[in-house]
Amino acid sequence: MFHKRSLVVIAVLLLSACAQELVKEPVKQGKPVVRLAESDQRAYNKALWDIKEKRFSKAGVILDKLILKYPGAAGPYANKGVIYAKKNKLDKAEEYFLKALANNKNLVQARNHLAVVYRKKGKFTLAKNMLDAAIATDPYYANAYYNLGILYELYLQVPEKALENYQLYLDLKKDGDKQVAQWVSLLRRQIKRGR
Repeated sequence: MFHKRSLVVIAVLLLSACAQELVKEPVKQGKPVVRLAESDQRAYNKALWDIKEKRFSKAGVILDKLILKYPGAAGPYANKGVIYAKKNKLDKAEEYFLKALANNKNLVQARNHLAVVYRKKGKFTLAKNMLDAAIATDPYYANAYYNLGILYELYLQVPEKALENYQLYLDLKKDGDKQVAQWVSLLRRQIKRGR
C-alpha cells in the first residue's frame, strides 16, 4: 500500500535528472577505453548536447555513426541507451546499456541507468544487483546510492536500508539535495514511529 509520501516521491522521481545523466567514459584499469579521434570527439560532445536539449533524433544519428566507426567504444552505446530510456523504450535501452557494459564493465553510469530500466520493468533483484555492482566499481558514485534508496523505500519496502542509502548519497553530494534531505527526515520519523 502506497502512502501519500510515496506518491510524492514517485512524482519527484519522474522529474528527477539523477537517473538520466549523460554517460562519459571513465579511464579505469581493465579493458582499454576506446579513444575517439578529435573530430569524432566533437561530434560525440554535440550528441551529448543534443540529448540534453531533447533533440534525440539528431543525437541518435551521430551516435549511430560513432557506433559503426568505433564498435568497441562504450559511450555511444550507453548514450543511445539514455535516449531509449528517455523515450521509455525500455527493452531497447536495456539492449544498449548491456552493449556498453560489454565494452566497458567499469561504466558505472551505464550500470545505474540499467538498474533504473530494470526497476521500471519490475526486475527489482536485477536492479539491486546492478546498483551494488556500480557501487563496488565506484563507491563514490552518488547516484547509485540515490537509486538504491528509491528501490529500497518504494519497491522493496525496507525503510532502514533506504535511509542508509539516501544518507550515503547526501554525504557524497557536495552541493546537497534538499528534496532527499527531506526524505531522510521523514524516513527517520517513520522508522522511529514503527518501533
